[in-house]
Amino acid sequence: MKTNYLKKYIISSYILVWALIIFVAGMASLVFHAPPVIMWIVRNLIAWSPTYLLLIGWKHFRPDETRRVFIKRCFSGKVKLFPLLCSFALTFGISVLALFLFSAVMGKPVLSYINFGIIALPLSIFLSFTSGPTGEELGWRGFMREEFNKRYGFLKSSVCQGLVWCFWHTLLWAVDSEFTDWRAVPYVISNIVVITCMTVLMNIFLEWHNNLIYSVLLHFGFNIIYVFLEADIGFFVILTVLYLVITPSVIFVRNKTAERLSKNDDSGERKIKE
Repeated sequence: MKTNYLKKYIISSYILVWALIIFVAGMASLVFHAPPVIMWIVRNLIAWSPTYLLLIGWKHFRPDETRRVFIKRCFSGKVKLFPLLCSFALTFGISVLALFLFSAVMGKPVLSYINFGIIALPLSIFLSFTSGPTGEELGWRGFMREEFNKRYGFLKSSVCQGLVWCFWHTLLWAVDSEFTDWRAVPYVISNIVVITCMTVLMNIFLEWHNNLIYSVLLHFGFNIIYVFLEADIGFFVILTVLYLVITPSVIFVRNKTAERLSKNDDSGERKIKE
């Protein structure tokens, strides 16, 4: 019977992250009353769990290939400055637009929803970059993307990846969210929609430029604003609507680009035959 390495990795990643949240983050917060910066470091260590699970348990998930070959392939695409900036600007821009729209609806200044907190700004940015953006991508967009792409077409593969990534955060919705009343419902729906849409956008970039640097920056562009954001559920509703509008538009561009390239390839082949 053929081993389902993808299923094995997904189940293992869920068990590991939930165990780390309960026993490591829980103890650090409830028993040792760790200060905010220490808790942030703990969260970062947890965010890296998909990567060190994959690398430490490599032979259990990809026994027919070496780690070195896999990692080299994940970063094999050429890095170009403009697409790189676009990958960051896309998610960051959507969040900023959602914030502007939310502030306009509420009739308050945008900056009233931004709180730079007690941690120094450079440290906050560094800790944000070294959490999910750098910690999760090798597992999700590296290993899991390749495995789902073997089974399904682009869109179905992307949606499946997004849902796995999304529900990996389930326990965090319960223990690390301020929305514990009726607002939890639209908040969870927003997470499902936005994370799935983000996965589609990431995979489009990776389809064009096979290098995880692009998904790292796209992930960072999404995360960075939430380090300082203090907004109510209305912001997340607006954010969800924006992703539901923008993501199909980017898919349309992706499909049209693929059609154009396919026609050019067919035209080139006919000329060679002639």
